[in-house]
Amino acid sequence: MSKELSERKKKILHSLVDLYIATGQPVSSADLQSKYLPEVSSATIRAELSALEALGYIEQPHTSAGRIPLKEAYKFYVDSIDGSNACNMLTDQETAFIRNNFFNRLGQIEDLSKEAARIISDVTNYTSFVVDQSQDGDVTIDEIKLIPLKRGKAVVLIVTDKGMIADKAIDVKEDVKPEYIETAGRVLNKVFAGKTIEDIKDFDLKEIDNEIKGFKDIFDEVLGILRMYISEHSSDNVFVEGALKMLDYPEYQNIDDAKQFLSVISDKDAVSEIILSEDNSIEFTVRIGKEDSGVDKCAIITAAYKVGDEVQGKAGVIGPERMDYKKVISVLDYVKKMFSTVLGGTKSLNPFDDEE
Repeated sequence: MSKELSERKKKILHSLVDLYIATGQPVSSADLQSKYLPEVSSATIRAELSALEALGYIEQPHTSAGRIPLKEAYKFYVDSIDGSNACNMLTDQETAFIRNNFFNRLGQIEDLSKEAARIISDVTNYTSFVVDQSQDGDVTIDEIKLIPLKRGKAVVLIVTDKGMIADKAIDVKEDVKPEYIETAGRVLNKVFAGKTIEDIKDFDLKEIDNEIKGFKDIFDEVLGILRMYISEHSSDNVFVEGALKMLDYPEYQNIDDAKQFLSVISDKDAVSEIILSEDNSIEFTVRIGKEDSGVDKCAIITAAYKVGDEVQGKAGVIGPERMDYKKVISVLDYVKKMFSTVLGGTKSLNPFDDEE
């Protein structure tokens, strides 16, 4: 739709969104003229505003009021932001705060993700989230050990390339011999060793009926342990900070809107589903409006962070539609570079040192 706009309409629309983000108040033609377009008459600005309203970019809440941007205006505004200069929106104090807090968490990936969410929320003053994908399906089973106990019990130890993920007692027949447990262990390793957690999600024992003949009960137990691990860790890599900050904005003073927002943001599975449904190849994703998030009057900005070409996770912000998009994109751009620096093992403390 923005292709229909003249350069003057684009400047007026961009300026109107800027002012509305800053003030939260309907913007008048006089405001636009005095702050952005002194060379254009008020009558001309009013005519352009009427045209933009007819095109569905803005609306007038009531007669004699100024205009406020609609969803299409925010989309136009975001598309016009120059991502290559994003870091220029941050002060030296803000970049130092982000950088220093990141390097306090070196070697602690889970703490790093949680800290990153806190940093983003503190600097932007919006609700933030980080979804760590670095181990999604990437845990490989090295070995499964079965240790017989007395009275119809055995211990299952599941060892992976990330460490031991299970140490659990299971029920076996009371009269089984140690040789049975030993053989079952060998069969378990033949089937599972070298497989990733991603492989286990859709694993079907029917495919290996012949191999596990006589050991199905034990295989059911082990597969149940693995699937429980997957279930328990599916949302553990979602970190949300500043959930109550959304309530500081007038858009969420309504109790029903507040309840709906808190309901969605407190459900880690829902947050993960929203974020991970996005295309990993897109550097920044901006979604505006309820149909994309389940939350009305909000916008979600997400940045994928990588090591090399591999996406390790996503960081983002959820806030009101009139959020400070330039500031948020600047923060997320810096944070994703910090993630790449830390996770990639770069020695430089400044991810922009080698940029000209």
